Amino acid sequence: MNEAKKEHQLELERLFSKNQLMPRMRAEFEAEPEILEHLKAKEIPQAFGIDLLVQMALHKRCDLQTLVGTLRHHCDKAQEVADLILKCVEADLCDYNDALRQFIVIFEIDAKTQEEIDRFQYPLPMVVEPRELKHNAQGAYLLNNCSVILRDNHHEDDVCLDHLNRMNQVKFKINFNTAHLIKNEWRNLDKPKEGEERGEFERRKRAFEKFDKTAHAVIDVLIREGNEFYFTHRPDKRGRTYCQGHHANYQGTPWNKAVIEFAAGEVTK
Repeated sequence: MNEAKKEHQLELERLFSKNQLMPRMRAEFEAEPEILEHLKAKEIPQAFGIDLLVQMALHKRCDLQTLVGTLRHHCDKAQEVADLILKCVEADLCDYNDALRQFIVIFEIDAKTQEEIDRFQYPLPMVVEPRELKHNAQGAYLLNNCSVILRDNHHEDDVCLDHLNRMNQVKFKINFNTAHLIKNEWRNLDKPKEGEERGEFERRKRAFEKFDKTAHAVIDVLIREGNEFYFTHRPDKRGRTYCQGHHANYQGTPWNKAVIEFAAGEVTK
């Protein structure tokens, strides 16, 4: 394995590990002494208060049911969670809009940190050949192990690791012209869908704009790394194999599929 390439791959994996969404956002809030002092002064458990700030920064707006569900693990009873959320509202950690029946974010992370999270929160394709999978609890990346099976479906029964290893050894590249000259599009962004509130429509548009910007940034990283890379693959519990990639993925949207090519292409007859 080329040592320079290997070091680039290790650096990309370190960036990913550092910028996983929830831990990075939690660390940003925990690094603010004023927030920690405020939680202590208002007698709000630090872990609960930080997690509430993370959830609000993530969702921007959130109804009671959703917020209680995401924070439920902090308390024995749902009512205890609701009582603590009310205490957080009274402590100005978030707002509550009676008309919308939604909690509204007050504290957000800075734009530079958010951009880093957006770019590196998902594993990038590998710029070196993935590790050979030899058992069900081994990952294809160089630093981190995980179950080869998606979600919480890990088991030690037979999984066709030979198939996953063959898929992982296929080398790809970006079609630069397609990536930068063809416009990425999502359906139903020209106007609100039937019954959709204006605010929800605007959030969908912003989500697309963020995805599109970050996808182009990730593509630029892959091109700078030599424009040859490998996808890792994992099966679901039914055995269907999925390409692991968010901003670059040959199983994604039509635009995502169009920008990915085999590195060793052939003319079909």
